[in-house]
Amino acid sequence: MKSNNRFVLNIIKINLTIFILISIFPIGKFGLKYLENDFLKQVPISNIKNIVVLAGSEDLVSTLLTEKLNLNENSERLISSIYLANEFENSKIFYVGGNGHIIKNNLSELTVAKEFYRNINFNLERVMFIGNTRNTIENLREIKKLNFSNENTILITSAFHMKRSLMIAKKLKLKLFPYAVDFRSVSNQSFINSYQRFSISSNLGSFDLFIREIIGIIAFKILM
Repeated sequence: MKSNNRFVLNIIKINLTIFILISIFPIGKFGLKYLENDFLKQVPISNIKNIVVLAGSEDLVSTLLTEKLNLNENSERLISSIYLANEFENSKIFYVGGNGHIIKNNLSELTVAKEFYRNINFNLERVMFIGNTRNTIENLREIKKLNFSNENTILITSAFHMKRSLMIAKKLKLKLFPYAVDFRSVSNQSFINSYQRFSISSNLGSFDLFIREIIGIIAFKILM
């Protein structure tokens, strides 16, 4: 019995130590930097015909409760789609999403996105909304069905999510040019100066984001 108690106590100590390290040191930020570094400099793009936007900018719960458009920290995906559509006037936006929750409500990511485009008076005839998908793999499988052939197609998603998205696209033999937004690890501050804005919640949030993305990459490699 004592050996069992000692084992449990050691496990608690190890977990507590890991938690403290993650809270104090920006381990998650370093992890996000690994995911984002390849996309810091934008590859030159021209003659874009298709703009694929992965959903994730929408705050479904707040939109449902307030009956007003609510976006989250990923809203650069939507904003950048407008910027690129204006840059390439003959292009079309393909907005892909759905509702990944097991218990679903009456609102989907596409409903909120459509409200966004409508609110800024963007021509909805230039937007195709592709729904009923639950994750990135299903999103890109739907894009694959559109058979874009050799037309220039750009992919908009958060920088930390781009690496996994391109891995999936490559597996599906889908040629996409990355347009990463919503960078989370970019900073020109020194390590010491960064602690002037020290935040346990920020460190934990960054680590959570990094770990979820790594789990997504592992799941992709197992499933595909």
